[in-house]
Amino acid sequence: MKGADHPWHSVPWNSIHGDSHNADAPPYPTAARYSLSRRSLTGSAVLFGPSLDGDGRLFSCSGRGEGSPHLHCLNADGATLWESEPWRKGGDALGPRACPFAPLLDSEGGVYVADEKAFWCFEAGTGTVRWRTALAPLGIHEGFPSAVFSPAGHVGGISLDGTALFLERASGEPAYAPLRLPQAVAPDAATLPPGIWQGLMDPATAAVLFPGFFGTAFPVTNSPAVSLEQGRIYLPAAGADKSSSRLLAFTESADGLELALSTAFEGRCSVTPSLSPDGETVYTGNHRGSLLAFDGRSGALRWRYQPAGTAASPTVGRDGTVYTGSTTSVDHPSCLSAIDPATGEARWCRSYDELAAARLPTRAPLTPFFEDPQPHAVINSVQTIGRDHLLVVLVLGYTFTAPGAAALTQPHLAVLATINRDDGSLLGATDLPDTSEAAVVLAEDGYVYTAHAALTSSVFYFGINPMLPEDYRTALVPAGGISALRPAMT
Repeated sequence: MKGADHPWHSVPWNSIHGDSHNADAPPYPTAARYSLSRRSLTGSAVLFGPSLDGDGRLFSCSGRGEGSPHLHCLNADGATLWESEPWRKGGDALGPRACPFAPLLDSEGGVYVADEKAFWCFEAGTGTVRWRTALAPLGIHEGFPSAVFSPAGHVGGISLDGTALFLERASGEPAYAPLRLPQAVAPDAATLPPGIWQGLMDPATAAVLFPGFFGTAFPVTNSPAVSLEQGRIYLPAAGADKSSSRLLAFTESADGLELALSTAFEGRCSVTPSLSPDGETVYTGNHRGSLLAFDGRSGALRWRYQPAGTAASPTVGRDGTVYTGSTTSVDHPSCLSAIDPATGEARWCRSYDELAAARLPTRAPLTPFFEDPQPHAVINSVQTIGRDHLLVVLVLGYTFTAPGAAALTQPHLAVLATINRDDGSLLGATDLPDTSEAAVVLAEDGYVYTAHAALTSSVFYFGINPMLPEDYRTALVPAGGISALRPAMT
């Protein structure tokens, strides 16, 4: 099933990354500057989204837990049109484990999400449940990182516990038998930090989702990328031991999925894959900050780039340029890079510490937590490349170090940055109410939506602030929700 009638092409922005390639590169206009227009779902950690349909509706998931709905449909003004049934423990409503979903939409009005018990299809216009497919009878006992459409147009994905399942969109019946992935050794679960998502997410859900956020605890933690050109589904997964991963590719036939490629690479797989515009190259990476380019047919490694993002997918422009942002380090600033897809070499690599220096003061060192007195800017979202510019969320703050732990950035300000895609220069910055840790969603009308996962803000505000002197605490209060930004008048 190829061409314009494929469900991937039915809406302006679908699922987490907008399209089947996970490229985050819609051909929509961008502005040099924005202003905050409205906020929705404040008080809930929104990990991804929203998804946008052609009728001006927004669809997003949350995970507050007991007594709360977890799927939300909003209109263009941010008002709620409908929500899923409030969830109760032991009940059959959509549960908080739907939280990592940016809903998947098709042209027939289907809205697809899953929790750890079932895969669901809702009616876009009314919120009516079309079907609910229980997972346990199919051998699946965990949820999914996201939903995708297969090359043949079925809906499904690969579960956290390593089973590929695709369903008929009309009925929810399995399109073919589930396929168990090759045996893998999942990395040890990351330790839950203090304060994470306090008051913004069901605690039991937070305990499960946080390790997966960083590629640990499960064989599969990433969203697949689908090449309609090749008819392949790509997914990085855990490897033969805790320190290795594999890039897998599946082909689809009337008989089901078949494993077409398995290529091993070093490091924990924590980076969702993206595809080149022709679907021939697969980009993924590891927790050590290496971005890897693989031949989509043979699995051969084409090049490796560092420093890159450790837990966010690369963005691929319509000209093939690959963008990635590195994370906090005590040795190097966080940088945004534009990479030549042919050579794997940086066309430019830029830090935005000058913005942090302009907005925040230098502080006296505080041993052992804040040895560096200078403020820094850190990449805090997946990049989106629009028709004119690149958009990314930056967090401005101070490098926090604790004995035996990786460096983190204490957030004081979050901004939506507009970047010149030719040289990486900063064109504008709009203040945001919270940290993002998600993708930047760009709409056809030029509006921008940022989901606020509030991961770093909640850890520092609730978990780390109490151990610090008052003058070294952050005042950034975790808010969650979604911010809508409109192009600013010039």
